[in-house]
Amino acid sequence: MKTPHIRGIDFFAGRVIFRTVSLLLYAALLFNVVVLVYDSNLALSPLGLGAAIALTGLLGASFVRYFWFRETIFKEAIYLCEMALAACVIIVLASYHPMPWLIAIAGIFPLVLRTRSAVIAISLLAILGYFLGHELGASTVDLLPDFFATACIGWLSVLLAKTLNLNRVTLHQAHTNERRFNAIARVTRHIFIITDKHYRIKFANPALQEVIGYSIDEIIRNAMRPVLHSDDEAAHKDKLRELRDTPHSTVFSRHRMRHKDGHWIWLETRGYNMLHDAAINGLVFSIEDITLRKEAEQKLLEETALLRAVLDLNPSMIYAKDNEGRFTISNQSFQKRFGFDSEDELRGKTALDLCQKIAGSKDELSPEVIADEIQRQDLQVMQSGQPLQDLEVRGFWRQDMDRWFHTSKYPLPDVKGKTIGVLGVTRDITKRKQTELQIEYQAMHDMLTDLPNRRFLVNTLNTAMETSRLRQSSLTMLFCDLDFFKSVNDTHGHDFGDQCLIEISKRIVTALPTADFVARFGGNEFVILTNSSLAEATIKANTIMAAVSERLIFDNVVVKIQTSIGIAQLNAGHQSPADLIRDADAAMYQAKERGRNRTEIYDAALQSKTTKHARMDVALRFALERNELSVAYQPKVLLADGSVQGFELLLRWNSPEYGLISPNEFIPIAETSGMVVPIGMWAMEQACKQLAAWQQQYPEMGSLTMAINVSMRQLLQTSFFSQVRDILNSSGVIPQMVELELTETSAMANPLQTMENLSMLKKLGVRLALDDFGTGYSSLAYLQKLPIDILKIDKAFVRGIGSNQSDTEIIRLMMALAQTLNLQTTAEGVETFEQIQELKKMGCNLGQGFLFSAPLTAQEAEALICTSHRFPLVLV
Repeated sequence: MKTPHIRGIDFFAGRVIFRTVSLLLYAALLFNVVVLVYDSNLALSPLGLGAAIALTGLLGASFVRYFWFRETIFKEAIYLCEMALAACVIIVLASYHPMPWLIAIAGIFPLVLRTRSAVIAISLLAILGYFLGHELGASTVDLLPDFFATACIGWLSVLLAKTLNLNRVTLHQAHTNERRFNAIARVTRHIFIITDKHYRIKFANPALQEVIGYSIDEIIRNAMRPVLHSDDEAAHKDKLRELRDTPHSTVFSRHRMRHKDGHWIWLETRGYNMLHDAAINGLVFSIEDITLRKEAEQKLLEETALLRAVLDLNPSMIYAKDNEGRFTISNQSFQKRFGFDSEDELRGKTALDLCQKIAGSKDELSPEVIADEIQRQDLQVMQSGQPLQDLEVRGFWRQDMDRWFHTSKYPLPDVKGKTIGVLGVTRDITKRKQTELQIEYQAMHDMLTDLPNRRFLVNTLNTAMETSRLRQSSLTMLFCDLDFFKSVNDTHGHDFGDQCLIEISKRIVTALPTADFVARFGGNEFVILTNSSLAEATIKANTIMAAVSERLIFDNVVVKIQTSIGIAQLNAGHQSPADLIRDADAAMYQAKERGRNRTEIYDAALQSKTTKHARMDVALRFALERNELSVAYQPKVLLADGSVQGFELLLRWNSPEYGLISPNEFIPIAETSGMVVPIGMWAMEQACKQLAAWQQQYPEMGSLTMAINVSMRQLLQTSFFSQVRDILNSSGVIPQMVELELTETSAMANPLQTMENLSMLKKLGVRLALDDFGTGYSSLAYLQKLPIDILKIDKAFVRGIGSNQSDTEIIRLMMALAQTLNLQTTAEGVETFEQIQELKKMGCNLGQGFLFSAPLTAQEAEALICTSHRFPLVLV
């Protein structure tokens, strides 16, 4: 705040003094005028009258100014006006000596005028007095003392006024500053202390008691000395001595002091040596209570230490970079991974520095390229403010080890939310990635042979088909199936079979160029993809057959395995991998049908056959709904007397599109499509219903049996037993009169599931027959475990009985086996009386075939039953 302009001792007091003196002066002048009026004729003159009026006006103005305290109305112009009027009055009063009055005026005006105005007024008054005195007849010699007296008194008055003014301003400023300091000292939380050189307190503000608990009186009067912490006392006292002994010095100290209540507080002390300053003559201390700050700092240190521990104990590599891409923070995992001993050693490095440090000889990209990509990612994070997460990058380590990393990057904001860098979290996922790659490899490769599996084949075939069409190049598939490999497993065990598969896969791979793709399709099937033409593919197929057919020797066991190969070439009709696989598979099956160990090419004829089968498959799916299926019954004859002992149910399909279709043609299609399951259960319902009706109608034929064929797919159904049981219960037929016929192939498909279903059926009372015995590949040991009751001899052996020594001996062995196992025997395909005689000699129980009867309708079969018909057993 600016100090106001003050004249004299005090503004108000200055006005009072001046006004009082001026009133007395003007009163004396007025009295002089009155005297002059009575003593001379001056009062009669206009000049005398004017002087009286002027003095009266001056007197009135002084009275008004005396009682009017607003100086803004009467400023220096009033004083000048008064001085001018007074000079005029003195001129009028020529009969008297003017100098004493001028000297008095010269001594008054400097007290109320500014310095420059007062000097000018004094000079004018001195000059005016000199000339007035000269006009009144005084000599120069008489006037000079008065002149100098007027000037000297006026100028001394000016100096006096200036000195008083300066002193007053200084005192006023000092007083103001003191009040301000006291106000600050009272309200501040800082402690201000002034001591002498012996550290005795001369001044202390109230904050002292607020901070340390001791009052000033307790410290000064009772000589209380607050206790310093033992860890800080020596150092703090050394600094105090340094402050005292070093002029103009400044010291800084942080130390602990015991509060009056007993707890410790932290103080931050700044000391200033001002012993040289006469006004202070002491040591000045500014002390701040920093207990809360130290506690916050300690808490921050603890949190920082905790955060550092969390960072360093975290196995992930954690780091932070500034907006220039330089590392600022890193944990131990990151430091160790990149070969640094400390965070300080890493701080300031860039991604390029690290890439150059760890670059390996296998790196496909240079460190500069990798660093540029990292920098691009960092800029993207900082500019977008969005994190980059779950990045998986691959690189080669110092020892050329293939490594994978999972990294995420986040924008790093300051306290105002502005992005100032990037925070990165990186984990070494090499082990996990290797596991994933291993799992992926295992998912795409056969575990036994290490060849690509069916899934890998389909993926590769998709790509190969697209490439072939784009490049207009050939693509050929070879589908290989090992002949009779099931018997190898059954005879020598699955471990032996696995060894054979491993060796065969190696032979196939070795026999083909490296450009060809070899996969294990499943079981004993292999698929080869090649860009060769059909002629070249045929040559390769012959090479494969030759390599596979070479003898295999394991554990002194020698086997020779052969293979059937189907070849199909990609054409416009192949829309998916399944289409090409289907055609190659069809060609392979044709090779098996034509004698095995050969190669067949998928051609127009085979395509027509395949197309017909596909259409028949579609039609067969609706055959049940459209009632296109029917049944026939072939008698089973007792060879001892020719009587009918039962029937075998045979299926017939009368298709509107294809006419009457043989079971040998549509049953394999039903097996492939899965329709054999519902068709088989329908046939079983028809058979049981018909048998139940005959048993009810002809009680004397209570021993009549019904045989029903069961497919492999039916036996593999977990619900097969419950379905058979429900059909038997709903039809009311006696379970012992029902025979279920199964082939060797179906019985061997899944031994565990088959054995479970057959055992439950056996407990239910159903009789089981093994159909087409001798054409499959079941072992005698497994046959002994099957809970069968009947052994059916295939017509292929019955046809040559009596005329073919081999067939005759095979049947004789079968009869011996059946008698050993206590099984009933049934011969299929009996067509001559000679065959009947030979079968009777060998002990065969039953026979069936066209010699006795072709398959009959239900009505025709019922006619045989009701007449108790007996078929002749010898040629009449």
